[in-house]
Amino acid sequence: GESYPRSYFRTTTAIHRNTTSNDIVKRSYDFFTRPLGSLDGSGNGSGNASATTNANDNDATAEGGGGGSASGGVGVGVGVSSGFCDDGNWEVCNPIDQSTGLIYEGRKFSSSSASSSSSSHNSNNGSNDTSSAAGGGGGAAAANASPSKSTSSTTISSPQHEAAATSSSSSPTTPTGECYIHFLNHLRHGYNTALSSTPSNTPLLLIERSYNPPPIRQKLLEIVFEELGVPATFFARDAVCACYAVGRSTGTVVDIGHHGTVVTPVYEGYVETKGIFRSPVGTGMVDELILQNLDGLYKTKRSRSRNKLNSKYEYVMPLYQTRSQRNMPRREPFHTLARLDMVRQCREDGSGAGVASFGYVSLHDLVPEVDENGDEVEEDKPEPSDIYQQYAIAPKTPYKLPDGTMVDIPQVKRFDVSELMFAKAGGRSAALREEAVRKKRDQLASIIGKSTSAGSGDDGEESSTNASANANANSNTNVNINPMIAQMEEMTKRKRGGSSRNSPSKKQQTAYISNEKLIAACTPYLQPQQQQQQQSSQSTPASTASCMIGELSASSIPAMICDSVFRCDRDQQAQLLANAILCGGGACLSTSASSSSSVDYKDGNAMPERIREEVEAIVHAHTPNWRVKVLSPGLSERAVCSWLGGSILGSLGSFHEMWITKAEYEEHGTSIVNRKCP
Repeated sequence: GESYPRSYFRTTTAIHRNTTSNDIVKRSYDFFTRPLGSLDGSGNGSGNASATTNANDNDATAEGGGGGSASGGVGVGVGVSSGFCDDGNWEVCNPIDQSTGLIYEGRKFSSSSASSSSSSHNSNNGSNDTSSAAGGGGGAAAANASPSKSTSSTTISSPQHEAAATSSSSSPTTPTGECYIHFLNHLRHGYNTALSSTPSNTPLLLIERSYNPPPIRQKLLEIVFEELGVPATFFARDAVCACYAVGRSTGTVVDIGHHGTVVTPVYEGYVETKGIFRSPVGTGMVDELILQNLDGLYKTKRSRSRNKLNSKYEYVMPLYQTRSQRNMPRREPFHTLARLDMVRQCREDGSGAGVASFGYVSLHDLVPEVDENGDEVEEDKPEPSDIYQQYAIAPKTPYKLPDGTMVDIPQVKRFDVSELMFAKAGGRSAALREEAVRKKRDQLASIIGKSTSAGSGDDGEESSTNASANANANSNTNVNINPMIAQMEEMTKRKRGGSSRNSPSKKQQTAYISNEKLIAACTPYLQPQQQQQQQSSQSTPASTASCMIGELSASSIPAMICDSVFRCDRDQQAQLLANAILCGGGACLSTSASSSSSVDYKDGNAMPERIREEVEAIVHAHTPNWRVKVLSPGLSERAVCSWLGGSILGSLGSFHEMWITKAEYEEHGTSIVNRKCP
């Protein structure tokens, strides 16, 4: 029943491993503003305190502010090693897979490979989450929900709503299935820091992605009951909760997050999976464009300044670098993540990006006329629109960089960044989207290929259950049952019956069990529809096209909305267009910067109005009588729209009948989540 989350924390964390056992010893949620070298004994001197979590006893401390100290924190020193601020043996991790947006790890990977590109942040193949939930759709949110006349519950947004990370470590190999260990630590961190309660005392409402496949849902349910020991739980779809947040049960939900944009049609409280569209365009790509603009403006001012700026680097330095000795940078990926976190703050206050009025077209997106030979026609070169020319002469937006340098950001640069979401085919923005989709498809194809080969093997105790599991799956009259899911269910029952619930050895291995089988069970849901149809014609299990994770699209957001609606039944399309729901941190962009003018109601609705007009231009070309309406909460609530819907759902007096209890889990196993949480 609470109106706002108690706490946010990023799923991108820094971890330090034991060099001998490779176990996670420490975890830090605050690593952007200071090096972490002294936390593992490799740094020198004293510095600010950093928020860390002991992974062994889960004793999470509070996060420290910019220059202050954290309660129970550890002093951080700035050392210099090979020209870099020392981060010791710390590495960055995240449980989210970059190509799927799910808590999924498709293969064993070596954590010794590091990425230095700002557009390639890859830990568990996870996209970089440097945004807080207030501005970038990233981070997990936690709060108590106290429904009237019912048991108090806990509402926690799953870290699948954001994503992100880069991997850089000197440790040899990361254990398979560790993404679920990270997921479990995030839940415990939320309980310890934000809720100050024990998981066994309150039920848990977990908000998940609308396209989360059944195998992953069953895995998460097992972790919630076996590791956390909650008395009851319920898994809610994020798109359905977003509809509840605006008082609707039917609508087309447009969730613009950090790792991408997801368009999901919801009809009468149920997700229409055949209409789910995904795009890699999100605040992550927007932040990279803003960073390019800031670097260009800084370099220009540096070259024109009579008094040379106090920096030998020709790029914008993050906060930690301005404080360090001789402005030495940290090693990757910490340096790039710190720079992107600085850009996130620039975007959140409106200085780095903005939404222009309908009809605005960037110069980079103007498509010239071509003749029969494909050559540009000189006489018919496109000219900038009147709206563009008005913004081109508008006053610039001043912005102060971390080192104190003032740069003036032109309005057209602010609007060109957001045109990545609106521009039509043919220009630079469309080319960036197509390139991002191509990379995602290549990553997904690589995961499918490696997952298929990984799923063909058996691990240890699981091999003894293959025969019985296959027999049970083949004897089942329901042809839609995935045999691998049946094997996972059988293994879970054997493990529950074979060892005590409180056994330390079982606690250590619960999140790792059957990861190879989980990979094989998820593979059919990751494959494109045509591949599934080919396989379904040659094998007994039916096609699982209705449970796919959504179609990757390089179209603009308005075009994705129309494509999603037209995938649904004809009698549903009018209602879906009349209830388009905009949410996510990427939807918080306005027209004016908050530093130059206060963001009023009209300015806060710049994004919904632009999307409405763009969708109307597409729909009214063939159905002029259809009404298009875009609903969205205020800017302060737009980023946590799904959480608000979950809070409303948990406050209903009849919601206690929907819980999955511990007794039901013990009786039916993990498959109960697919029946009680559709």
